Amino acid sequence: MQRLLRGLPALLILVFALAMAGCGGSDNKSGSSSGTAGSDSANTEGKQGGNITVLDAEGVDSLDPGYWYYQTDYLELGHPTQRQLYGWEPAKSVPSPDLATALPKTSADGKTVTIKLKPNIKYSPPLQNRTVKAADIKYSMERAFLPAVGNGYAGAYWSDITGVKAFQDKKATEITGIQAPDDTTLVIKLDKPVGVISNGQSLALPATGAIPKDYAAKYDKGSTSKYGEHQVFTGPYMIKNDGKGNITGYQPGKRLLLVRNPSWDAKTDYRPAYFDTINISGGNDLDVASRRILSGNALMSGDFAAPPVNILKSALQSNKDQLSIQPSQGIRFVALNTTIKPLDNVNVRRAISAAMDRNTLRLTRGGETLGPIATHMIPPGIPGYEESGGAKGFGFDFLAKPTANIPLAMEYMKKAGYPSGKYTGPPILMVGDNQAPASKTGEAFQSQMAKIGLKFNYRQVPHATAGSKFCNVPKSKTAVCPNLGWGKDFFDAQSMIDPLFNSKNIVPSGNVNYAQVNDPKIDKMLGDLVSETDPQKRAEGYAQVNKIVTEGAYLIPWLWDNQINFASKDVKPVRNKFNSSWDLSYSSLK
Repeated sequence: MQRLLRGLPALLILVFALAMAGCGGSDNKSGSSSGTAGSDSANTEGKQGGNITVLDAEGVDSLDPGYWYYQTDYLELGHPTQRQLYGWEPAKSVPSPDLATALPKTSADGKTVTIKLKPNIKYSPPLQNRTVKAADIKYSMERAFLPAVGNGYAGAYWSDITGVKAFQDKKATEITGIQAPDDTTLVIKLDKPVGVISNGQSLALPATGAIPKDYAAKYDKGSTSKYGEHQVFTGPYMIKNDGKGNITGYQPGKRLLLVRNPSWDAKTDYRPAYFDTINISGGNDLDVASRRILSGNALMSGDFAAPPVNILKSALQSNKDQLSIQPSQGIRFVALNTTIKPLDNVNVRRAISAAMDRNTLRLTRGGETLGPIATHMIPPGIPGYEESGGAKGFGFDFLAKPTANIPLAMEYMKKAGYPSGKYTGPPILMVGDNQAPASKTGEAFQSQMAKIGLKFNYRQVPHATAGSKFCNVPKSKTAVCPNLGWGKDFFDAQSMIDPLFNSKNIVPSGNVNYAQVNDPKIDKMLGDLVSETDPQKRAEGYAQVNKIVTEGAYLIPWLWDNQINFASKDVKPVRNKFNSSWDLSYSSLK
């Protein structure tokens, strides 16, 4: 999920060590869960009705389903308001049919995938008299390749659909490999077999929802699509609107009001959707919001996935039954843009890695309870982790210690052409979040890099702005992004490696190849792995790529996240295993 951890976007995400012992330490255990709130169960006996308020610091990145790729987008919009071909029930690690009737059927040669759709699923007003058709899903998938939408994953998982390149090059007005032979049949033709299409994993992403072309196309014109502000909904909830196609329940960064979708038919959906309204309040101070949630009523945590350190310390002692602390299969890293000097030099990047004190960065977010120190790009719980050396990693010296190794860092700087062992060039642009704890992480990183002479023009901006205006936009020329993270798009190592390191994913906006890695060897390895269907061979193959990109020090890993969610005592929260956040379509009041 771009999951920009998503605070992956998505998430992404998410103090002192449990019982406040050992403030960081040098351990690198896989991490343990704590807290007893929430479950991954279906909550089949939840209380019907009531209103919930979710407290955010920033809020969603975008209203457009084609753009959603951030943890908060999934939590607050993706799961409650729209239905995709496939979705994620809370406890499952395989997708469930949603708009589809069953998992895809694939031809013997692996190049034709057929999906049957449920009939009579209706849109919200003003299209309440229309039902979802296969052509609507075809358009939704096609528009994910439009620059105006800024999708971050279509290129990674769907580029082998026949006709994609011609569509991207504007030599065709449609993707010929996405076909709708009738209203309830979707056929996907592939240039080569694609494992995560055939098994439905990548077809659970938001852009496989339904968007009718004749309604939406006018909003997709221009440099930035306006469809999100006028969208129609298929899920149990919708953003409050005037019934004429104009969103009224949204103020960016401040308010997002979800109400029941009158067109939703519970008999066609697996979501119980207990709440009557979901009020998402943004712009909250983390300290104040955390105290409100733990002491108040009908409140849940949103895009700040852990309370501030002092509050978490107290909550672990007094409110443990209101906390859910679980491994997220996510990772935090510092992204280094290889198109900007001196970061085009691998030895400078390795020096930065050696100079990083990962324990200190982890302490800025709360310490050991937040997760184990990361040594490579595949987190625990994802195939390829053990094949990558597990917690120890590949043994590269610049990642060997959880604390800074300044002498080693200076040796790498000398190899990079700086005789003193310190950088002597001009400052470079670094953009990070302006709110704690992420702001503290960026400040700690800046202080650490001063020891090897690196200076920054450091801009602290709101989290959503850091992504949409800087870190996800190559033309911004942002050199360093210290507050990024990534979470799985599905339960496969491809989703942790391909989006971040495949050159085909370098796009003008919504770019998630943050380092702008453009290596033909990596591209070929990733291209070959797309068609691999054997799980063990996939794990081994992605571990090999993981070794190459870790050695290249494009993204410097420092934390394998635990997700810390929390809620008021009168809430029966449900955690969704897929994105590790609360599932608002399953949670209820007690």
